[in-house]
Amino acid sequence: MKDDHGPVRGKAAFRRLEGIMRKAVIAGVCLSVVLCAQRGFCAGASSDDRSAETVERLQKIEIGKFYNAKDGKAPMLPMAIGFYNEAVQFYEKSEYDLARQAAQESLDLEPRNPMALELLGELENLQQHFAAAEEFYKKSYLLSPSPRVRKKIEKLQQENTVEKDLDTYDEEHFIIKYQQGEKGYEGFGLKELLRTSYRQISQDFGYYFKHKTVVLFYSGDQFREVTGQAHWVGGLYDGKIRLPSLQDNVISDNLRAVVAHEMTHAFVASISGMRAPAWLHEGLAEYEANKVRPIDKTVFDAAVRTQTLLPLAQIFSDKVPTENKDQLSIILFYQESYMLVNYMIGRYQMYRMKEILGKFKEGKSAEEAIEDVLAISPKMLEKEWLATLSKS
Repeated sequence: MKDDHGPVRGKAAFRRLEGIMRKAVIAGVCLSVVLCAQRGFCAGASSDDRSAETVERLQKIEIGKFYNAKDGKAPMLPMAIGFYNEAVQFYEKSEYDLARQAAQESLDLEPRNPMALELLGELENLQQHFAAAEEFYKKSYLLSPSPRVRKKIEKLQQENTVEKDLDTYDEEHFIIKYQQGEKGYEGFGLKELLRTSYRQISQDFGYYFKHKTVVLFYSGDQFREVTGQAHWVGGLYDGKIRLPSLQDNVISDNLRAVVAHEMTHAFVASISGMRAPAWLHEGLAEYEANKVRPIDKTVFDAAVRTQTLLPLAQIFSDKVPTENKDQLSIILFYQESYMLVNYMIGRYQMYRMKEILGKFKEGKSAEEAIEDVLAISPKMLEKEWLATLSKS
């Protein structure tokens, strides 16, 4: 892409900028992963790899400063897009500080960039900086009044109303928000609950976060009020782990299982660059929850007996099953996804599942990821899996 005319101004230029950026940007900026957002460097990336990437970014900054000193005759628009795309890449890798710097550099070159402003809003929101997040969202909305950003502003305002009175317990991996004073809610106890789950899941995946995740423990009806989820939804991951209040003032196996489920979503989102599909998200989340509390397979078992399992082609589709109001269909999707993933882990081991997540991060489809990593077609995988079910 060439642009030798320096920065362009005016409404026409802005529309051109928006169009180019929408085409150029890496998919997955918005936080809307499954029922559940985030990214870390590939687990195998060395410190030298990270250093090289950082040096390259700093070189780009110096080039920008050089051109800025030349009476503004730089190809500013491509540079702004480049910095924005770089910010998205860092965001997907959970390198939030670098993402924030790159997004700000993009704005320095092209202030009328609603997508960079929205991304900065996401970054602030993930750290519970509501005032700063709302300011960035509103600036983005004024430049490009999209329904998506409007919903983010409304949701942020609603969350702030509920969460402003929550207490905070900060530790190595988490920013814990909870209702102090309610019996059973103690920062240290919640920290140990989260750390135990974190250790187990990180060992399974061979992966560790390079950022802090916000975990919110709501009390009373706050969980339903903030998330808007149905009464049977036990928790939510949307870039933050959102959990309901303790039952009977104790940390039960049920709560431990919900924590394991939602925390697994955070790992899956991070490893896959927020690109893992619903079946893999939910299958892996249920796999980890099952280690704490056995997963109910009643609906799945009934579907096996009546030969009404969902075809894998449907499971692998991009359609989000929670849009279906039929609760039994949703439960079958969860249980079938778990049973499929459980079979795949048993046959191919967890490290292969991690490789599949890496393929999704590269933009591969489910079919491509399975064939690349497992050297088997989805149809053959389905056939072999169903054969094991008929024998049980």
